[in-house]
Amino acid sequence: MITVIGIVMYLNNVNEMKNQTQSMSKVLSTQFSRTIDLYFEDIERLSLAIFTDSVIQDTLSNYEEDLLYNDISIRNSLYPRLFNQVYPQSDVAAVTIHTDSGTIFDYEKSGDMEVRYATEDPEWVQLLKAANKNEFLILPTSEVEQLNGQKKQVVSLIRDIYKIPQRNRIGSMKIDIDVTIFEKLLEMDNVDELEEHMRIFVMSANESVIYDHRKELIGENNVGLNLPTVTVNEPEDGTLSWQSDSYLYANDHSDFTNWNTVVLIDNEFIIYERNQILLFIAISGLVAFSVIGVISYLLSYNITKPFNGIIQKMRRVEKGDLTDRMKLTGHPEMDVLTRVYNNMLDSINKLITEVYEASITEKNAKISALQSQINPHFLYNTLNIMKSISRVKGVEEVAEISESLSDLFKYSMKDLDKTVTLQEEVTHVENYMRIQQHRFRDRFVLTKDISPEANQISIPKLLIQPIVENAVNHGLKDKKAEGVILLKAFLKENDLVIKIQDNGNGMNPETLEYVRKKVSTNRMKTDTEGIGLNNIAQRLQLMYGYRYRMQIDSEENTGTNVTIILPAHVI
Repeated sequence: MITVIGIVMYLNNVNEMKNQTQSMSKVLSTQFSRTIDLYFEDIERLSLAIFTDSVIQDTLSNYEEDLLYNDISIRNSLYPRLFNQVYPQSDVAAVTIHTDSGTIFDYEKSGDMEVRYATEDPEWVQLLKAANKNEFLILPTSEVEQLNGQKKQVVSLIRDIYKIPQRNRIGSMKIDIDVTIFEKLLEMDNVDELEEHMRIFVMSANESVIYDHRKELIGENNVGLNLPTVTVNEPEDGTLSWQSDSYLYANDHSDFTNWNTVVLIDNEFIIYERNQILLFIAISGLVAFSVIGVISYLLSYNITKPFNGIIQKMRRVEKGDLTDRMKLTGHPEMDVLTRVYNNMLDSINKLITEVYEASITEKNAKISALQSQINPHFLYNTLNIMKSISRVKGVEEVAEISESLSDLFKYSMKDLDKTVTLQEEVTHVENYMRIQQHRFRDRFVLTKDISPEANQISIPKLLIQPIVENAVNHGLKDKKAEGVILLKAFLKENDLVIKIQDNGNGMNPETLEYVRKKVSTNRMKTDTEGIGLNNIAQRLQLMYGYRYRMQIDSEENTGTNVTIILPAHVI
């Protein structure tokens, strides 16, 4: 009788544990699949942002086959736009834009950008031409060669670019995502115990391995799983034999990526738990008949309770509650599953937060773009009317201020992303100083020492004037007379050297160190903070990379000297 009871309880517990493990694998495959879908929906939105970017639209629409863009023109047009779009996506490795004329723009997250020309369409462009219009495709894992010669495994999203609003095709794009993104999406770190029993695959429809969390079969074709086709929205599950081992499996198909997320749990995991049950029953068989039933019941309860807790919490996740976490129970195997479950929820929450923040950033960018379209023409007309009335009334000083302010405003608002000559920037500085000298009644003067060959060198717009403005507002504000701002520019080998020096208050060592650190971090600033040294350093970084230098020197009660060195390009 004791033997019969032991056998019945043994079989019941083994079957219950197997069913619970199977249910757990189904929920895991579903949640992993949904996490991957969320991420690639974000990548698809990134492709639409690049698709609709006005600068990229204009560049591809006006690009002619016989037109050779130089490096600075491409960097000034495409590079900043791709940088702004791709920067929030840390796992995007590269973006490739292919024009219909055969020109290929390769942008990499490392900061490199290459322009090359192809005599025939790449294979991914041919796939797009064979697909339906407006359709995007997600390609399986492939190995690509980066601009530095190194090779990287990536998955790619490709789509055609159409002219807005005419809807005629003007090019194609390919976004390469580093395959290591799946490590973050699947969150399998610090679970070494489960690594011995679990295998996770992301596979294409033809069983090409997109990702293997053990990194052994990534990119392999037809690895022999022979999964049945998933034809409904619910995940498929069951048992299968692979590489001479038996597994419980769950397979969830994504309509968005057309991929399958497969979770395999080795039967060794079931055997281990089964042996634990058998050991407990064998020990219980040595105890008196009066207590064997109680012990068996408690054993069964203790084994099934953690699984029931997992199922209950996973059902809450299915209803959208991602806040509830499981607590460690003290059972090694269950604690491993608990950590996996909690890590998975943390990953999903993190991804949802990132998608939400990206959406807010996109909305703010659209609002800023709409605001920037306000035509300032009426302000120019108002200043010109003030100038004309002042001259008619004989108030020449007001006329001069109005004229200088009109020129300064027009220069500041028009084509800020384009380069100008050094001479044009100096003229802008002179207009600014003319207004300030009326304000401060000649308490300081602007002195220039500019070599003639430097006048036609190309520099970013609003490079010098904000530094001169800092000198006026901070360096010379307390100086009653004999204030001097020296603007010096000359060529040195292949570089343009610009120095802005004042004899004002200067800075103490602590303030100077703070300013240098703030500039060197190149952190993004909001519009409310104005165009300062940090903004200038950031724009120089975008345009010249590491080919520029900015040095700030200052001594208290002596003055400040700002030196900028950048490559000399003639317009």
